[in-house]
Amino acid sequence: MSGNRRAFSLVEVVLALGLISAVFIPLLGMLSIGFSALKESNVDVKASLIAQKVLASAQLVPYGKLQGAPTTNFLNYDGNEVPEKESVFTVTIVPDNVPTNNVLQSPSLTTMQVKVSGPAVNNRERIFASTIANLGD
Repeated sequence: MSGNRRAFSLVEVVLALGLISAVFIPLLGMLSIGFSALKESNVDVKASLIAQKVLASAQLVPYGKLQGAPTTNFLNYDGNEVPEKESVFTVTIVPDNVPTNNVLQSPSLTTMQVKVSGPAVNNRERIFASTIANLGD
């Protein structure tokens, strides 16, 4: 056997693994944070879509029927109504005949607030609002 063969020594292999580990361990931590942010953003989008659907359906209701007590619905992740125990979203619809910004006060306007909360949104309440005009029933 000739002594001219070159190979990596154990010290070089250990140093290389140490450098690779020093780079990849923080990257794995950032990957976890990124997945958490992605999940949070998906839930926010879903809550927004549910609120948008509720507000759009409220615009189809005759204006005189928009007034009344707040109503609460329990929804699954697909936006379908389910019993409270199975729900991931709690949607509270709050009609108000005086808009919340107090700029547009008119008997022909109503503000619909949709409050979305529940386990899917980490029990934080997200509030969406829309002003609906009476264009003549």
